[in-house]
Amino acid sequence: MELNYGEEGFALSLGNWLTKRNQNAMVMGSGFASVKTRYFSKSDTEETKINKTKTRTLNPPYFIYLLSRQFLSLLWIIKILSINREIKIKLIHVIDTGYAGMAAIIAGKILKIPVIVDSHGIRHRSLAQILKGRFSKILLKFEYNMEIFTLRNADSVLGKNPEIKDYYEKLLGKTVEYIPNPLKLKTYVFSQTDRDLFRKKLGINDQTKVVGFVGRLSPEKNLSTLLNSFTEVVRDNSLLKLVLVGIGSEESHLKEEVRRQHIEDKVIFCGHRTDISRILSAFDIFVLPSYTEGMSSALQEAMSCGCAVICSDIPANRVLISHDKEGLLINPYNSLELSDAIRLLATDDSLRAKLGNNAKIKVSEYDEDIVFSKILHHYSTLMKKKVT
Repeated sequence: MELNYGEEGFALSLGNWLTKRNQNAMVMGSGFASVKTRYFSKSDTEETKINKTKTRTLNPPYFIYLLSRQFLSLLWIIKILSINREIKIKLIHVIDTGYAGMAAIIAGKILKIPVIVDSHGIRHRSLAQILKGRFSKILLKFEYNMEIFTLRNADSVLGKNPEIKDYYEKLLGKTVEYIPNPLKLKTYVFSQTDRDLFRKKLGINDQTKVVGFVGRLSPEKNLSTLLNSFTEVVRDNSLLKLVLVGIGSEESHLKEEVRRQHIEDKVIFCGHRTDISRILSAFDIFVLPSYTEGMSSALQEAMSCGCAVICSDIPANRVLISHDKEGLLINPYNSLELSDAIRLLATDDSLRAKLGNNAKIKVSEYDEDIVFSKILHHYSTLMKKKVT
């Protein structure tokens, strides 16, 4: 499955950026029981990178997922070795500390080339939010040991925020580089035209304030709390809509809760979209109530569009947001705190404008030309060390 946000979007953007600077780049990912490979060339355009086919999600029991990942890891290794016979691979940059990371490490050892493992989050902590049941401790231990194996054998480890860097440095006893998520600033710019068109398409009038979320509909995103908080606020303020953009395992549960609360006319599920920059212009408030994050691309994109932000008070978000300056920080376990924040921003136009403007200024530090230049320099340094 390919999406254009998160790790997938990062890989595609980096591949494009490198190619435009005369670097040969290839992106590999998993499809449905298969490995997909994409070569980049100078003739590729941004539009050709977007997969417009229907996206499908599967949510099998975790042990079946685990077995499928092990099978795919073998396919990844075989694919990397096969590609290397035709085009010599000089370096592998893997954006995963799990199965893809393990496959990259093994392939790198065989080919004797450097491997960078890029962590967008602390994987075993995220899994602890998901894995439940009688075998959860055994599965978590297995996943944890695999993650540590991958990170310890990497030639370089990158962390997307200072918390990840500090955590893994203490755990591994080795240096971890902090390189944040990049953002193509010129793509995420507020547009009144887009705002009007998208709101009209969804049947939202000018007086209604839109509370929005973009990302995976998965447990760690804490969307049940967002839904509960929104339900509380909308009972007092009917001029509100909640727009959820994305797909994931929590979708059916969230839809059922919307029906149970009888707020079907107040919540819109948009599914998977590739026009996020346009959708963000239609939002008045962007909410990210996650329990855990690496560094959220969706949050950066919302900031770039000048959205007023409410997000969970966790280390990854505090890198981007200072409370009452670029946004409002809330306890992700406290639905009343989130309700109060939504209520405040829905009624205070000047505060929304102030937070949105400050957020746009802050996120300019993360433009992809700045961040990707650091990554390219890191590649060069690492390959020189490997040769010597």
